[in-house]
Amino acid sequence: MGMLESAGGIHKSSVNFRNLIRDMADMYAFDVSEVVIVELVANALDSKATRISIDYDPATKVLTVTDNAAGMDSRQFDEYHDFAAGLKVKGSGIGFAGLGAKVSFNIAERVVTETRSDSFSGGSDWYFQSNKDLVWKEIPPRRIRNRGTRVEVHFLAGAEPSYSSTDDLVKVLRRHYLPLTDSRFLELYQRLDIYSADLRFCANGRTIEPLDIAEDLLLDSVHRFIPKRGQERFGYGVFGVAEADYPLGPDACGVLVCTYGKVIKREWFDQLPGQLGSRIVGLVEVPALVRFLTTSKTDFIRGRGGYREFEGLYGPIREEFKSWLKELGVVTAEELRSDEARRLERELKKLLDDVPELREFFGFREKGEVLQSDPAGVAVAEPQEGIEGTFPVGDGVRGVGPGPVGPGEGPGETLVQAQSGKQAASPIARSVRAGPKIAFHQAEDRTELAWIEGSNVVINSGHPCYVKAHTNPNSRRLHSLFAIATAVQRFLGAQSEAPDLAFVDRMMAAWGKRSQ
Repeated sequence: MGMLESAGGIHKSSVNFRNLIRDMADMYAFDVSEVVIVELVANALDSKATRISIDYDPATKVLTVTDNAAGMDSRQFDEYHDFAAGLKVKGSGIGFAGLGAKVSFNIAERVVTETRSDSFSGGSDWYFQSNKDLVWKEIPPRRIRNRGTRVEVHFLAGAEPSYSSTDDLVKVLRRHYLPLTDSRFLELYQRLDIYSADLRFCANGRTIEPLDIAEDLLLDSVHRFIPKRGQERFGYGVFGVAEADYPLGPDACGVLVCTYGKVIKREWFDQLPGQLGSRIVGLVEVPALVRFLTTSKTDFIRGRGGYREFEGLYGPIREEFKSWLKELGVVTAEELRSDEARRLERELKKLLDDVPELREFFGFREKGEVLQSDPAGVAVAEPQEGIEGTFPVGDGVRGVGPGPVGPGEGPGETLVQAQSGKQAASPIARSVRAGPKIAFHQAEDRTELAWIEGSNVVINSGHPCYVKAHTNPNSRRLHSLFAIATAVQRFLGAQSEAPDLAFVDRMMAAWGKRSQ
C-alpha cells in the first residue's frame, strides 16, 4: 500500500502525495472545497446512507460530513488512506474510496475520520508532520456511536472555501445532487432499490425536506416523461420553463443528466433555444448511465465499443427534448433529406473498409434479424412504433417486397421481443441500414464546420466556408466531407484518453483515392 506503518501506530505515505492530490483536483471543473463535499457525499450514498449531515463553521474553517451508512470495514479503512491506490480503487457507485478526504489536502491541514460498521470500528487523525510528510495515526472513535462515518476537514487558515453559510451548503447539494432533493425522484430510487425514499440531507442542522422541483422553481410548460428503449423504461425526467433566468444558478440551466442521483452533465443536445435558454430547466435520471462514467465521474464516455448502447439511452432523451422544444415553438436543427445529403451518405458508405471508425460510429449493420408474425413461432413479441426499412428493399431470406423491418425512427410499426408480449413470432434475417445520416442546419453564430448529434453529423450550412464553397458542386462536396471528418474526429477525441489526431487525414486520403 501507499502507507508505511511506523512505531506508535503512525502511518506515512510512501508516494508523492503532493502530485497526486493536485492531479485529483485537476479532474474537476469546480472548486476543491466543493469537490470535498461532493465526494464525501458520494461515498455516503454508495454505502446506502439515509441521512447525510454537512456542517461548516466559517470561524474555525472546519467542515464535517456525517452519515448513518454501513461504515467501513478494515479493508475499506486502509483503502481510504491509501494514496498509492489513487483512482484505481473506486467506490461501488458514484464515488471513490476516500477521494474527498485525500483531495482536501490541497487546502486542508488535517482530516479526522471516525467509522463504525458491523465488523470494525476505528479512527484516524491525518495531518502534515513538520510541513513535509503527510501521516495519520490511529485514534479510537469517540463522536460516532452507531454505524456510519464521520469526516472532519480542517481547512488551512488561508483557504477560502466557496461556501460559508447554510444557504451556500444547500446550493452545493442541489447543484450536484438535485434529484435527491425531489420527492418524485426519491420514490423512483426506492422503487429501483438504489436509495431509500427517506434519504435526507441536513445542512448546519437544517433538514432539507424534498420538494417537487417543478413546483419549487415555478416551472411552466412542464413535461414529465419516462424515456424508453423499445418497450423498456429506463429512467425518469422532467422539463420546464422558469419565470426567472438561471433559477438554479448560471451553471445549472439546460438538461441536467444524472445517474444514481448525481448530476453528471448539463446538456443542450446541440439545440439553440435562444433567449429562452436561460430559463429552461431539465432533470433526467438514467441509472444505466453509471456504466459510462469517465474516470473522474464528472462526464460520460461514449467509447467506440459501447457507442450504440450509450445512444440507446441518450438518444431517447435527446428526441424527447427536441420534441418538447418544438411544442414551445423553438426551431431546432432538423435532418434535411436532400439529394446532397444522400450523396454524402453514399460517399461515406464507400469508406467503411478503409476507415472502420465510421462503421462503428454510424452503427452500420449489414445483416440483422427482425421478427415476423408467425403463429408457430417461439419468440414472444409485441408491436413497437418506428421502423427502419430493409436495405435494399426486399432483401432477405423469405419472399420479396418490403417484408418485416427492424426498429427505427421511420413511421410504422415493427415487432420486438418482449417478456410479456402477446404475439408469436419467428426471426428472419434482413439487411438493415442504420446509417449514416447527414443533416444540414444554418447556424451563423456557431464556429464549427459541423457537429455530432446522436449518430448524425449536422453540417453548418451557415458557416462562411460552406457559403463560399456552395456555388461550386465539387468544392461543396470536398468542404462537406472535410467538415464531417473534423466533427467525427472531435467527437471521438473527446471520448478517448489518446485521441487519434490523424483521423481527418486518413478519412480524406481514403476518399481521395476512391475519387480518382
